[in-house]
Amino acid sequence: MDASPQQHADAVRDRFQNALLASLAFVALLGAIFFAGPWLGDTQAWSLVPQSVPGLVGILTAPLLHCSAGHWLGNSSSLLVLGTLVGTVYPRAALRALPLIWLLSGLGTWLIGRPSFHIGASGVTHGLLFLLLFLGLLRRDRAAIAAALIAFFFYGGMLMTVLPREPGVS
Repeated sequence: MDASPQQHADAVRDRFQNALLASLAFVALLGAIFFAGPWLGDTQAWSLVPQSVPGLVGILTAPLLHCSAGHWLGNSSSLLVLGTLVGTVYPRAALRALPLIWLLSGLGTWLIGRPSFHIGASGVTHGLLFLLLFLGLLRRDRAAIAAALIAFFFYGGMLMTVLPREPGVS
């Protein structure tokens, strides 16, 4: 038997709340790590360094590090909106996709990045955007299309930042 409209609305609200709380918790973790930076010591040891064996650790840790409050806020706002959209519309896919996005964006940077220290969650934010756009095109239901359009409206400019445009920014 199909769920009533009220049951469906309740389920969507619950998914939204869970996704928002998870996104807020992750952003709070990033903030705690950023503000604890002075006590953590040299963060270069935890950054991603392309084509360097010691730099492999950065595949796991670099998205947690940020060089400035503006960098942290920029990534955090994207993670909050895109993470909430993904978690609301695709809760099961989000659990599978997030670790892949995290690892593949780091591995891609490790393989082809410029020789420097790379930090930040931009690879994760770009991955979330592409996931929303791709699944919106693939699924073509109202929720998927709406999520893709919202993501594109707010963060479509990210498509232009996939390739390097300015020195010192990966």
